[in-house]
Amino acid sequence: MVQSLVIAIGGIIFLMIGWVAVQSFWRKTFADHITDEDVLAGRSSCSNCGCTTICKKKLNQASTE
Repeated sequence: MVQSLVIAIGGIIFLMIGWVAVQSFWRKTFADHITDEDVLAGRSSCSNCGCTTICKKKLNQASTE
């Protein structure tokens, strides 16, 4: 029982450290476009429509460029 508790706590800590690493990497990669402290909160390239095909928004942008 104690072993399960230690594994659960360790897993949560590992996930938290991983999330901080993702946030830091994202912050370094897209430093020019970040306006919020939560660097993944402002992702505006996807409208989150749930489509499973090529995104129409990105397709329209590519054809106008």
